[in-house]
Amino acid sequence: MIEITQTDHDKITQAVLEAEKHTTGEIVPMIVAQSDDYSGARWRLAVTGALFAGFLAYFFLGDYDPVWILYAQIPGLYLGYALGNVGAILRPFMLSDKIDEEVNQRALQAFYEHNLHHTKDHTAILIMVSLLEHRVEILADAGINAKVPKDTWQTIVNDMITAIKTKDLSEGICVAVRECADILAKDFPGQHDNPDELSNKLIVEE
Repeated sequence: MIEITQTDHDKITQAVLEAEKHTTGEIVPMIVAQSDDYSGARWRLAVTGALFAGFLAYFFLGDYDPVWILYAQIPGLYLGYALGNVGAILRPFMLSDKIDEEVNQRALQAFYEHNLHHTKDHTAILIMVSLLEHRVEILADAGINAKVPKDTWQTIVNDMITAIKTKDLSEGICVAVRECADILAKDFPGQHDNPDELSNKLIVEE
């Protein structure tokens, strides 16, 4: 479960409201529990569990029939797979390239599911935190990417991660919101009639 307090929600919403006063762009913060179920990593963990159970059987049941070593691997396999539900245990068995791919795909999916591509001038930004992977993804629509260098977003991601490590998750998101707004204000400054095209609330998905 994702534990985000109402105070966190209010803090992030206020940060988005303040940020969008200075730009016609739309900033959407989002937190997901994980971007994929990582079945490959679960099976790697399961095999490791089976091998470890076999080793224990060999060590403690060496005087018995060797078939017990094989029998011991069956519950080890199931236990290892079940332990995949614990993020801290599963994470070391996840491949870095797979993580990058899945987090990016989850962000792209969210971008379209929540209609960020439907803003009038294509000036929406998604800031997504994927908790299991400890990753942050920032996606900007075509109108923004035409004017803003792509490496700009990595700088914001780095600042956001630093804030999360030293303070808390909500503050890290607020840091990213403010920095995105500063960038947007240069090329997409706010107007007297500045419509709010997307929700300012934090999106949270399990």
